Amino acid sequence: MFGDIESERQQVRHLLVVDDTEGRRPVLLEAATYSIGRDATNSIVLHSKLVSRQHAILLRVTAPESSAYLFRIIDGDLQGKRSTNGLIINGQRQYSHDLKHSDVIVFGGDVKARYYAVSNLSDEEFYRFSDTPDLSGILSKQSNPFQTLVPLGEQDYANFSEAALVRLASYPELTPNPILEIDLAGTVTYLNPAAVMEFPNIQKIGTDHPILAGLLGMVSGLRQAQEKFFAREVEIDDKIFEQSVHYIFESELIRSYVSDITERKRAEEQLRHQAQREAVINRIVQAMRGTLVASEVLQITADLLLQALGFDHCLIVQQDIPGTISAHQPQAQLPAPLNEINHQLLAYYRQQLAYGNQVFAVNTHPDLDLTLQSLMQQYQMTTLVITPMLYLGNYLGSISLYHSAPDTISDGSLFADRDTWSGDEFSLVKTIADQSAIAIHQAQLYQRVQELNADLEQQVQERTAQLQQKMRELEQLNDLKDDFLSTVSHELRTPMANMKMAIHMMKQFPLDERQERYIKILGNECARETELINDLLDLQRLEAGTNPIQLEQITPGLWLPTVLDPFHTRMQQRKQTLTIASLEGLPVFESNRYALERVLVELLNNACKYTPAQGEVSLRVETADRPIPRIQFLVSNPSEIPAAELPRIFDKFYRVPNADPWKQGGTGLGLALVKKMVEQLKGEISVSSQHGQTTFVVALPLALSPNRKI
Repeated sequence: MFGDIESERQQVRHLLVVDDTEGRRPVLLEAATYSIGRDATNSIVLHSKLVSRQHAILLRVTAPESSAYLFRIIDGDLQGKRSTNGLIINGQRQYSHDLKHSDVIVFGGDVKARYYAVSNLSDEEFYRFSDTPDLSGILSKQSNPFQTLVPLGEQDYANFSEAALVRLASYPELTPNPILEIDLAGTVTYLNPAAVMEFPNIQKIGTDHPILAGLLGMVSGLRQAQEKFFAREVEIDDKIFEQSVHYIFESELIRSYVSDITERKRAEEQLRHQAQREAVINRIVQAMRGTLVASEVLQITADLLLQALGFDHCLIVQQDIPGTISAHQPQAQLPAPLNEINHQLLAYYRQQLAYGNQVFAVNTHPDLDLTLQSLMQQYQMTTLVITPMLYLGNYLGSISLYHSAPDTISDGSLFADRDTWSGDEFSLVKTIADQSAIAIHQAQLYQRVQELNADLEQQVQERTAQLQQKMRELEQLNDLKDDFLSTVSHELRTPMANMKMAIHMMKQFPLDERQERYIKILGNECARETELINDLLDLQRLEAGTNPIQLEQITPGLWLPTVLDPFHTRMQQRKQTLTIASLEGLPVFESNRYALERVLVELLNNACKYTPAQGEVSLRVETADRPIPRIQFLVSNPSEIPAAELPRIFDKFYRVPNADPWKQGGTGLGLALVKKMVEQLKGEISVSSQHGQTTFVVALPLALSPNRKI
């Protein structure tokens, strides 16, 4: 009936053969616990209305200090509630029974089952046996070598207490965690196999055993408070156990569930140390983010190191920076020459520190230099740790930690034993030293940037002053230029008027052909000079902004033909074509008639000037809604301006090189005047030139007059 764990699958097979309204079926018993009943949630479902929903429990029970096991059937559910119609085993009513080979079980007086423990069968023989209608011929009887795990004395199962049945049904014997019970007299009443193995001498020691110590006193407090549960941690040798204690009022038993939490506690302690380390590093990093003053960051670092590591003194020294950052535990006595001692030690270990090596010394170490050992003993220093602060291989300073007496270590420190350190502990201090080195480097960079900013600001101020002086000089020159142009232009208009009058008078007399040609040349040149003078005066007035513009309503369909009429004759003479898009549907808008006419005439003159014979000049007028309502005048002609020249065509006196093959001349003021006039009209002018076609676009804001369209 019992089998060894390593070979029980080959030696002993436990089988329950059930007969109910659904027929006959075998159930191979391999799990530790089975619930049996009518409800579909049971492990073994019995199909009969006479069977309770949870009728019985089948429990796998292992012998103490043995791997042998049997199956015990218990009437009722895990809470100790009995079934309605009970259990009949081998013809007798039973509440709890250790099953033996060939036992017959009747559930509720209706469903029959037979238990078998089969040994020495191969897998093939066993499965053939499971399917055999008649089992009696091949089953050999087995014996049960032990009756119960709980000392029952002379009690039989019929008189077995309900509390004991509940206990058996509630505690699987195979659980890996110790489970134990004692009564109120302190007697151990139950130990599961795990408890026997974990606490082998508990029966002999009794309530003096650490796992049982104090339970009776605690339970008396529970009884008064009408509570049933408490938990505690118990440390035994190098192990830590978590003990959940339950007081069972009904049976006056104290039940304990015990778990070994040693590894968990060690992991928690390690995590606590890691969290403290990370907290220290994070606070230093936050300090670095909050200030770029190295002394402030290093002071925070010194305070945190003492808080975290439990040393008595922390000294931080920066290379080539006078002074020392220091922090001390309140209870620690400060040796008067500590700074001097620290500088001696830094000089002593200078080469090691420069190579990035940490220094760890204990005054009792036999290999310690005698001079250093004497110095440490003289000032009662038990331990010192010196860590270099390096950044990109450059030595920036050091962090020195000193410990004087073991009893001054703070309880909250990470490392209570200052005589021995692990690699993780050295790594923590090294990490903090690296962070401090970064803070020093950042502070140095910040200082350099501040100095460069100061120099740059001074240079900018000086340069700005120079530029302002140059601007004033240029403004003065510009004013002089404007005054000169205005004066010269006015002065030139009078002689030009006299010249025009003289030419007109000369034309009143008979002239030969040569004289007429000369007079014509004089007239053309006089007209050009007059145009130049007028352009200069107009441009000067526009730049000065002294003449406010007057707006009036303009109807495009009536106004444009009068503007364009002179160009028809001119273009016929030059064998050119003027194309005008339909002007119907255009709205009435407000602008300055003279300025807008001057703009269009200048653009059309330019188009005619740079259009070859048989070429076509076009004018299109349209409206647009985006980005604002506006009216647009587009003048196009078949010529192309190089892309590099486009940004300069609106500059005064600028003419595109090699763009006038007909040598018609010009002053370079026309487009500059157009741009100024368009700006005065609150509009914009743009130009595009590609694929042999140039288009000027004049866009003016559109203010519609109500109900006025043509």
